Amino acid sequence: MTQSQNGGPAVAGRQREAVLEVRGLDVDYGHGPDAVRAVSGADLVLHRGEVLGLAGESGSGKSTLAYALTRLLRAPGVITGGEVLFHSRPQGVDAGPAETVDLLAADAATLRRIRWSELAVVFQSAMHALNPVARIDAQLTDVLKAHRRSMTATQRRERAVELLRMVGISPDRLRSYPHELSGGMRQRVMIAMTLALEPQVVIMDEPTTALDVVTQREILEELMQLRERLGFAVVFITHDLSLLLELADSIAVMYAGRIVERASAAELFRAPRHPYSLGLKGSFPSLHGERVRMEGIPGSPPSLRSMPSGCAFHPRCAFATDRCAEEQPLLVTPAMDLPGGQGRTAGGPPSDRSSACWLQNGQEPPPAALALPFPPATATSATSDASATSPAATAGAGSPSAPSASPADIAPVSLPAPAPAPAPAPAPAPVNATSGATTATPPLGSSS
Repeated sequence: MTQSQNGGPAVAGRQREAVLEVRGLDVDYGHGPDAVRAVSGADLVLHRGEVLGLAGESGSGKSTLAYALTRLLRAPGVITGGEVLFHSRPQGVDAGPAETVDLLAADAATLRRIRWSELAVVFQSAMHALNPVARIDAQLTDVLKAHRRSMTATQRRERAVELLRMVGISPDRLRSYPHELSGGMRQRVMIAMTLALEPQVVIMDEPTTALDVVTQREILEELMQLRERLGFAVVFITHDLSLLLELADSIAVMYAGRIVERASAAELFRAPRHPYSLGLKGSFPSLHGERVRMEGIPGSPPSLRSMPSGCAFHPRCAFATDRCAEEQPLLVTPAMDLPGGQGRTAGGPPSDRSSACWLQNGQEPPPAALALPFPPATATSATSDASATSPAATAGAGSPSAPSASPADIAPVSLPAPAPAPAPAPAPAPVNATSGATTATPPLGSSS
């Protein structure tokens, strides 16, 4: 499963219609002076048909952000600022008129109408979310009873059979209880329930974390095929950046409740602009390219009750300066990605390529690891030829929004030359790493 096969990268997505906009979202846990800010000033845009990934360590605010924008946040969570605009374009026989709804200001009736039918959620540990004392058919048809009241019992059962087949489960499992299914099958049932009403947006909060990597890949490949067929957009939340680099079109990286970088998957993989993104990228091994030492990120995320001054990441950052410890950087377009290399000094909506780092303000050269060009300036002709003839490139041909490159097209493929054989045997000829090689991205489940 490659980036191009996922239905179009973020580069194409920027030209498409937005279906969900998050602006300045703030979330606290608690009230008054004891309140803890869990999400601060989050800005996101999800386009139709796009997979938007949310990455970061545990406790960075990913799940809190998801539950806040759907108004499913439980006490003591409190939304203290911002707006979440859902641009509804219903489809189907029972579809209503197109409208834009501020989910944070919507009343209970509006939320009940939108949830599940237009905006659905696959919760964390979803395979344990099924009712243990209800059969699968009852759980699949309940949502149809609530939102498709014109359907007869026969039609609801036929739809349940169709949903199970859609996720690769035999219809004879309809009368099974959840404990009679494997973990992967229960996860597929949850995805089938989520897609029962063909929603426009699906939010998936670490949906495959408890599964083995083989089952994980099967479910995610099925999910992407369904997205191609049904056209829904996905917000995919995980701590596994290697998974998002293969799965997502665009990625937002969160740290200590803030979005610190936002970019396409290809940009983040080849040319990260924030030290935290660079650290996450270096925390999982690659099966291709030269052998490198895995450094990881030293230390631990800060406590939200005692946040460090300035940039929250500076105590763990190898590139931190005095300014990093004193001032909080804004999420803006990096200077080197702007025409003329002029950095922004004021706030405002960030572009799709954004970073919250003082090293990217254009006043001094950033470290080499955070200043890689994109697209890469040293792409070999052999790699270009392989990309041009790859199935992903062929699939995108003829489409006006087809990308010029994807993470799979630009992933490193060079391999180290083998060591010479012991004398007297002659040393083997060096391996040409780019000759006829196919490109690859980090595999699913390559990091824990």
